[in-house]
Amino acid sequence: MARSGADHHDQPDGRPAAADNRVVGAVGGTVIQAGNIHGGIYFGNPPAASVVPRQLNPPPPNFVDRHRELTELATALAGSGSNPTVVVMRGVGGVGKTALALRWLGMIGDRYPDGHLFAELTQASGAPVPVEDVLGRFLRALGVPTESIPATLVERTTLYRSVTAGSRLAVLLDDVTSAAQARVLLPTSPDSVVVATSRRPLIALVATGAVAVRVEPLPPDGALRLLTSFIGEDRVATDRGNAELLVRLCGGLPIALCVAAALVVARPRRSLANLVERLRDEHRRLDVLSIEEDYSVRATFDLAYRELPAPTAAAYRAIGLSPGGLVRPELLAHATGTPVDAAADTIEELVDAGLVDELDEGWYRPHNLVHVHAKALATGCDDATAVLRRVVDWYVSATRLVSHTVMPARQVPEWTDEVEVTLPPRLTEYAPALDWLDRVRDDVVLVMRSCLEQGWHESVYLLGYALQPLFVLDKQLVAAIEVCDLARRAAAVAGEPEREAKMRKRLARLFTRIGQYDSAEREIRATILAAEARSDVSEVASAHKSLGLLAHARESYDTAVAEFETALATMRTTGPARAVGLLLTELGSSEIAAGQPESAVDHLTEARELLATLDKSDEYNTARADRELARAHMATGDLDTAGDLLRSTLAVFERHQARHEAADTHRALAELSRRAGDPEEERRHNERAAAILEGLS
Repeated sequence: MARSGADHHDQPDGRPAAADNRVVGAVGGTVIQAGNIHGGIYFGNPPAASVVPRQLNPPPPNFVDRHRELTELATALAGSGSNPTVVVMRGVGGVGKTALALRWLGMIGDRYPDGHLFAELTQASGAPVPVEDVLGRFLRALGVPTESIPATLVERTTLYRSVTAGSRLAVLLDDVTSAAQARVLLPTSPDSVVVATSRRPLIALVATGAVAVRVEPLPPDGALRLLTSFIGEDRVATDRGNAELLVRLCGGLPIALCVAAALVVARPRRSLANLVERLRDEHRRLDVLSIEEDYSVRATFDLAYRELPAPTAAAYRAIGLSPGGLVRPELLAHATGTPVDAAADTIEELVDAGLVDELDEGWYRPHNLVHVHAKALATGCDDATAVLRRVVDWYVSATRLVSHTVMPARQVPEWTDEVEVTLPPRLTEYAPALDWLDRVRDDVVLVMRSCLEQGWHESVYLLGYALQPLFVLDKQLVAAIEVCDLARRAAAVAGEPEREAKMRKRLARLFTRIGQYDSAEREIRATILAAEARSDVSEVASAHKSLGLLAHARESYDTAVAEFETALATMRTTGPARAVGLLLTELGSSEIAAGQPESAVDHLTEARELLATLDKSDEYNTARADRELARAHMATGDLDTAGDLLRSTLAVFERHQARHEAADTHRALAELSRRAGDPEEERRHNERAAAILEGLS
């Protein structure tokens, strides 16, 4: 301390001398200027300079897309009122919730000058971080001296509310385990914003005003851009096919993409194909994508799995064993031997744990890497084969029952090990049943492949047979070829020549429909040889029908008529009424094309009578016969009869959602209008046919 410019001496009369308050000499440190001082002088440490907390990490440099989520976040911020804006970002582990939160808060950070706070609320073990510890850190960051922070949670919460009442804060609560944990950490000021990321829905927060923002895996183009941002445009451009495969195997999950990209960058001399090949193996995929704890896909899912109660964990493993990705309560109930209501509750627990997504009411799906994780856990269990068998049995039974609803007149093959299962609601109705078949088709194909690997050949055949009504109606011909080929292979391995012949017949007709005529003929000739060797006259007749369809497609209409007549001669004595009706329909169609409309009228009239009077109605094929009969009447000049038939058949096809058939009927109505001299109606029907077919492309 500098001394004053004069010493203080008392005057002769004892009175104190006047103080000289000048500062002389260099000054360093604290200076006190005073008149008279009585008593000691004490110095304390100066108060620490006020530091505004900036605890958020910088936004990730490799950030792509998220346009939907950022729009929803901006809307949430604009709608804030008397409470702080609270956003719940929810999604599967590794989907990029934290990256999105940092990106958004980085964009709007200037609006919150009083501080940016961050807390990770889940420990590495999966246990929640004690919220009183987080409050202590927040209070210290906001300038509260350590000795002034209370010991109890209640007192810390009260103080936190007081401290934040007039502040404009941005708070990121990462990996929140419960709404109660987050609620304590919400600042009081309505000018603050809080983002809570979680695998869980945090419904209690949403119920009190928080805005829920769902964070989805990146779409293929966004995922490819993320990969490109790491490995460079040149690397992707030179091997785009494998780059796209890599993105697909990572399922659009940013954590997986980041790990994959890091592996590519770390090994620049290895091709993308090398990494793709390693990831193709499901048994190794999670190992490859797990380089260390912070960037481990497996660890991310392990953390969520460890929190599950035992019954829910068993259900999770059962989902992993299901070859398809779709999950329904009825399927899970059969797989785990539990009631449907209990299975539904279990699925909800998996949704809350962020391991399963709800697609819409009653339909769920795990992310594909979650599915791989669940399968890896289940494969080593003693009951794995038994659970898979129950999954397969449910699919076989359900698909057969639903297929019968769609086409009740179609014969259902026997199943030696038939089981009873619970079906989803309303599948005894036509439209819901057809929608269900369409929805599960891809999963059924995966089940078929799995059954072929297991040697469960009967299940493969039964599933392939049960899908045929869907392919008849929606004409997904390439998909149908794969299904029929799997069923044919299964029947061949099982030594069941009749079933193999049925699938060869379907393959031949599918090849005919897509213009692969040589392949079609090869299947037909193989069928004839095998059927003749077994003296199976019915199968030989069916093969001649296939030859007729092939000849018609090649526009050899006279040959087609001859082949159909050959088949008819046998079918009239050996075939069921429905098979005869279907054959007569094809014969009549070829007779029209061959210029024999009068003969076609006779055969098509017989066909529609046979089909309309079956014990189990076949409205769809009756309508097909009626449409061809209408064309025959058009060719003979009976336009009124043709018009009545076409309008009634169009209503049937629309009711059956048979859009290809409806489009064909509109074309027939256009031809009728042309013959009747009505160009406006002709144009309208042609446009309607084109619109239907365009909607199918």
